[in-house]
Amino acid sequence: LASSLSCQHHPLPPLAPYHPCQMVVAKVLSVLTLGLSLIGKTLLFILTITGLRLPLWNLFTYVLTNYRTSLVMFCVMPLSVWFDAYWRIRSWYIAKIKSAPQKHGERVADVQRQVKDWIDGGKKTRMCTARPGWMTVSPRHSIYKKHLYCVNIDLTDVLELNTKDRILRVEPSVNILQILDYVLPRGYTLPVIPEMDELTVGGLINGYGIETSSHHYGLFNEIAVAYELVLPSGEVRRVTKEDKLFHAVPWSYGTLGFLTAVELKVIPATKYVRHKYIPFFNTKDYVKKWIEFQTSENSPDFLEGFMYSPKEGVIMVAWYEDEIKPNSPPVNNINTWYKPYFYKHAYTAISEKKEFEELIPLRQYYQRHNRSIFWALENQIPMCHNPIFRTLFGWTLPPRVPFLKLIESPAVTEWYEEKYVLQDFMAPLEKAEDLMRLCYKELAVWPLWLCPYKIPNHGEMQGKVKAPPGTKKGGFSHYIDVAAVGEPHIDNFDCGKAIRTLEEFLRDNHGIQGNYSYTYQTLQEFREMFDHTLYDEVRKELEAEKAFPEGYEKLARKNQWRAKPLPPLLTQ
Repeated sequence: LASSLSCQHHPLPPLAPYHPCQMVVAKVLSVLTLGLSLIGKTLLFILTITGLRLPLWNLFTYVLTNYRTSLVMFCVMPLSVWFDAYWRIRSWYIAKIKSAPQKHGERVADVQRQVKDWIDGGKKTRMCTARPGWMTVSPRHSIYKKHLYCVNIDLTDVLELNTKDRILRVEPSVNILQILDYVLPRGYTLPVIPEMDELTVGGLINGYGIETSSHHYGLFNEIAVAYELVLPSGEVRRVTKEDKLFHAVPWSYGTLGFLTAVELKVIPATKYVRHKYIPFFNTKDYVKKWIEFQTSENSPDFLEGFMYSPKEGVIMVAWYEDEIKPNSPPVNNINTWYKPYFYKHAYTAISEKKEFEELIPLRQYYQRHNRSIFWALENQIPMCHNPIFRTLFGWTLPPRVPFLKLIESPAVTEWYEEKYVLQDFMAPLEKAEDLMRLCYKELAVWPLWLCPYKIPNHGEMQGKVKAPPGTKKGGFSHYIDVAAVGEPHIDNFDCGKAIRTLEEFLRDNHGIQGNYSYTYQTLQEFREMFDHTLYDEVRKELEAEKAFPEGYEKLARKNQWRAKPLPPLLTQ
């Protein structure tokens, strides 16, 4: 376990402390880590020479596989509560002593030092971040890092909020929860805030991020105004929209340089959103109304949808609302620990066959999918919908995704790889019904999550996402994201075959795949789906080809976790 917390080829450098008290804490943690490592190696040696290593390993994996729900409830959930509390206290403390901006330069210099060490060492292997695969929200396990030079990126703080220019400057490992804690009390919010607290700014920029306001603002990278990066040469560079590197960074997956700071637009926040639920009972009417909402000149501030089956769906529209008026709908604190999860609450519109409205506090709206991790909690805790469970344990939700990945046994990982779908399929809006029906046929995963967005045409500065057909520079086109999360309801489901069928549909219809998960495409197919013109040009100019793997290498299913034979005890 200790060796899994870091990469093999490059030790993690010491943290740059903010305060003398933190120096003491860092020292204590360092001693504890060293002690645990020594104890672990000693136990491993004893177990090996006594012949107990394999039987105990078999027992360990058996427990991880067959008692996963108990482990999640009584280990992962309490640990998640303490972990969140620690980060909130730490963020509050850093904000109070205002040390983050002053220390940022030191931490960036440390990244530079590691890159220069790589250069001085002869560039024997390519580079990547030292963040372990289990610490990401992505289902990928990032085994490629074992063979690369790992650079520790200790950049986890909000740096400043410029209220005059309405710009928030953050480090790349800052997550959505930290941003909400920082900007909402100050009366601001981001135009695009993806729903999961654990998503980091670096992941949303280097990968992609989407939210129910993306039909107005585009994907998450469209609200960025500047990036700071450490390049393969060790140089620190700040780039803006006038620089082609700025447009090449999104969807590059950290293969151009190490992101060290991001500047994001902010807008004034309101206290509530006025939220409306509209039921539908066939796909055709659903899509017709969706297109009307998304393309209208007075389209709602937020647009979101669930399809619970081909004949049951809910469209949800919402508007910013600052005050409770005499004619306002009732306030619903949807994230109260004992209440039904959001997607179950939305289903009320179908079960009662009527529309309804409510006011939702803005922060709770942003976090509406957190408690149930959309609906993935069902697979971890089958009893999660029981009112008794929600009353007793709801306050500890959600379990943090990295901790869930950390306790995966090989058998559980194999099940997720072969019998579980976690994919986003993004196509032009006019292809929405075709894409949805193909998902019904190939995946039969319920519910499906639908989200709108627009893709702009940046002309010669177009990044990996191709310019929409028929648009000119400065124009845009509407798209839809159909996300499938869950276990397919298809006998003898072949995950690779089904995903490849959908990938082919996207290539044929100017669509793209949301690559926080795997791609089953070949390199040639992947390059057909995404525009690599600017990306290749920038990689060549920066000599990043020798410094970082290509993005495809990180995303391809063939380069990820492979099924291993089950231990004898599990097989029996």
